[in-house]
Amino acid sequence: MFFEKMGRLLFAKIRLPFFIVLLILPPLFSALYLFSKTQMIETLQDRFFLAMKKGKTAFARKERKEKFLARHSKPDPYFLDKEIESLSFLTNEQVSLKQWLLHPALSHKDLLADRLHFLQSAENRLSFSEEEIQLSKLCKETVEKQRKPVEIDSEDLKKLLCQIEEIPTIDDTQKRPQLLITHFSLHKKATPLHNEVFEIQMELLKREFLTP
Repeated sequence: MFFEKMGRLLFAKIRLPFFIVLLILPPLFSALYLFSKTQMIETLQDRFFLAMKKGKTAFARKERKEKFLARHSKPDPYFLDKEIESLSFLTNEQVSLKQWLLHPALSHKDLLADRLHFLQSAENRLSFSEEEIQLSKLCKETVEKQRKPVEIDSEDLKKLLCQIEEIPTIDDTQKRPQLLITHFSLHKKATPLHNEVFEIQMELLKREFLTP
C-alpha cells in the first residue's frame, strides 16, 4: 500500500510528459546497452575472422616456402645439361626436309642436306657456360650464358619457357634448381623452305638452395 500511495503522490506531483519520459528511459537505456554489446561482439568476431584469415595466409605462405625449398634444395647438378641442353628443336622442319630430300625431281639438294645436318647436330642445341658464381649460406647462384644463338619455332619456344619457368604441368617432384631468365633476345629469320623461325639468345640465373 505504501508504494501505491507513493506512486499516486508522484503521479499527482509530476506532469504527464515527464512521467512518460521516466517510463521510456529504462527500456531505451537497455536497448542502447544491448546495441553497444552487439556492436562489441560483432567487432570481436570481425577481429577473430581477420586473425584467422591472416593465420591461414601465413600458413599457406609457409607451406609454399617449404615446398619451394624442398623442390630447389640440393638439386640435380646436371639438370641444365639433361633437361635444357638436350632439347631438340624444329622437328617439323626436319621432317619436311627429309621428305624433300627423298623427292626424285628435286635438284640442288646440297642446301637442304646442309640445313638438315645443322638442325640435327649440336650446332642447333642450347649450350651454356658458367660466367659468374656467388655462394652464400642459403644458396649458390650461377650466371649461365648461352654460348651461341639457336633456331626454334613457336612450339619449341613454348616448351622451353615451360621448362625454365616451371609451369605447373611440369613434374613438381623433380629436384631442380630455380632458373630465372635475366636476358632474352628473339629475332625472326627465314629458312631455306621459306618458313619463319626464331633465333634466340638468353642468359639465365641458376639458384641452387643449400638448405634441406
